Order: sequence, then structure tokens, then C-alpha cells
Amino acid sequence: MFFYSRAHKLLLCLAVCLLLGRLCQADALAETPATMTGEDSSAGTNGESELAPDDAAALSPNVADTAHRMIEQDLLARVIAFDDLFGSNRTDMKRQTKYQLRWRNSFRADQVGKIKFGTTAGLNVTLSKISDRLRLVITGEDELEQRSPSLPADPGTPGFDRTTSQDNRPRLVNTELRYGLLRSSSIESFVGVGVRVVWPPEAFGRWRFQFTQQLNETMLSRIGETFFIKNAVGLGATTDFTLQQIIDPQTMVRWATTATASQEFEGLEWGSELSLNHQLSPISAVALTGGVYGNTITAAAIESYRLFARYRRQFLREWLYFELEPEVSWPRNGAGRYPAFFAGTFRLEVVFAGSAAVAKQ
Repeated sequence: MFFYSRAHKLLLCLAVCLLLGRLCQADALAETPATMTGEDSSAGTNGESELAPDDAAALSPNVADTAHRMIEQDLLARVIAFDDLFGSNRTDMKRQTKYQLRWRNSFRADQVGKIKFGTTAGLNVTLSKISDRLRLVITGEDELEQRSPSLPADPGTPGFDRTTSQDNRPRLVNTELRYGLLRSSSIESFVGVGVRVVWPPEAFGRWRFQFTQQLNETMLSRIGETFFIKNAVGLGATTDFTLQQIIDPQTMVRWATTATASQEFEGLEWGSELSLNHQLSPISAVALTGGVYGNTITAAAIESYRLFARYRRQFLREWLYFELEPEVSWPRNGAGRYPAFFAGTFRLEVVFAGSAAVAKQ
């Protein structure tokens, strides 16, 4: 398992080295952009930033920087080798083979004293030598048991497409090839086929269409539809709608709603979240989110309420982030009541990225 072997231990050692190095030296960290995570924060997509020249010179390379650079170079070499193996040489255009790997380690503590550790990883590879429209996506999760629900992280992908919490969920590793059909400022569509790495393997396929409409200078809407099929459970579909309003250059309000129907479960599984996102500085931001989740098959329809805050900050290096997330949820119990349940999560995220121009001779 790529996501859970020696690389995992190396990343943890890398973070410890950085923290120890920080205690020994007072490095000035330049103010660089940071993004809140969330549904499209595609959030996560642009967590990269650059240090100012003077500050970059002040940061002397250490063991952590060297290890991070070695991992980036090794991953890029493997991606290029894969692209070369299956690519064709029929044009003289220069294209880029590139990748981005995001690795998160989480520690969660709740009101009953349970402390759990989990990890998630996402690798996105652009195989331009094979096709400009082709992406290889690998997602892995060995996450802590999540008592509180959340909106689907990736509709149609096994393990990442449910709203309600799934206790004692097994380890997940999915591989998927995506082919872009349409991509413009307002329309995006792709088809994907993949396999969940279990025995026996579970295959899945999906088609996603997303339309974005700017309503005025500060507001936009986004609607998406995902149709999927899994060989283990059958057909399904997810509809999601997002409305975003910019209050000022540092503040945004987002309302997101999803609904999923599938042969995997009865009823219509749905969730809705309202969040206020505010950028505190170029390297930090905070979000306050309230959500309600349920299934139409239940008598009450609403299965849980949730309120949480998230603080995200880039620290020590341009590729290292941490998050603090306190929360309170009100899950419905067998008596039909909603008792409060408190918990808190700390996350450490490491970002690896690389690209190389590929000349097609």
C-alpha cells in the first residue's frame, strides 16, 4: 500500500524535524497566500505559495527540506516514467507532466476521552504525454472514526460519497482515470473509471457535469450532477448546489447542499451547510460552519446537526499546514432526541508538487 508504508513514517519524521528546527532558530516566515479547505476550495487545490526572496535566503536547508525535496523528485520521476511508458510521440508540442500529493494526518479527541489517529492522502497526476485531458487520481484513507456527518467529499467515489457517518469504516484506497470532456469558464465535465483496492476488487464508473454561473460581481452559483455505478451496489446519482457571496475581499459566505440516491441505501441521503470564511492574514484563515443532515427514509428526516470552526495556517515552510477544528454535533439517538457531543481535531498537512516539460518529438 503506497499510502501507508515507509512514506507515511517519513512524513511524520519530516514534521518532527521541522518542529525541532523551529525551536532552535527564529526563522521569519514571509506572508504567503493560504486557502481554507472545503468543497471547492478546490480549496485544497491551490495551497501552494512562494516565499519572498529575502526570507527564502534566510531559511537554511535542513534535514526536513532535504527529505521533502527528495520525495518530490522521486515522485516526479515515477510519474514521468509512467507517462513515457504509455505515451505516444506524434507531435512536436511541449506539454507538462505534473502531479500534486496532499497528505493529512489527523488527531481527534472527543468528550468521552477517546483519542484517535487517522490519515488521508490524495494524488492527482496530469499525464499530458498520453493526453492533455487524462488525469490519474489516487485517494487513500485510513481515517479516524467520524461520528459527525459531512457533505460528500467526492460524489461517486467509494468511501468519499456519503453524507451520514459510517462507523468502523475500513481502510480505503481508490485509483481512478478521469478523462475531461468539457472545460470552460462555466462548464466542466468528465468521465472516470476506477477500482477500489480490496479483494475482490470493486470497480466503479461515473460521469460528472458542473455548471457555474456568475450572478453578479460578488455572487456566483454552481450546480453539479454526478451519475455513478459500482459493481458491488449498483447505480446512483448525486446532485449538489452551491451559492457563494463575497462580503468583502477577505470574507465570503457559502451555502452548499447535496442529495444522493443510490441502490446502496434506502431513501434520499441529503445534507446542507452554511459557512462563513474569513482570511485573517495572507497565511491564515478561519471558517465557521453549521450543517444539517438526514435521510428521507427516517420519520424525523433529520439525523444530525453540526456546528464547527476551522482555523488553517501555513507554518514553518511553504508546503506545511496545520488545522484546528473544534466541533459540537447533535446526532439523533434511538429515543428521538438530539444530545450534544463535543470533539476536536488537529490536522497536519504536507504538500508535494512537481512538474516537468515533456517534448513530443
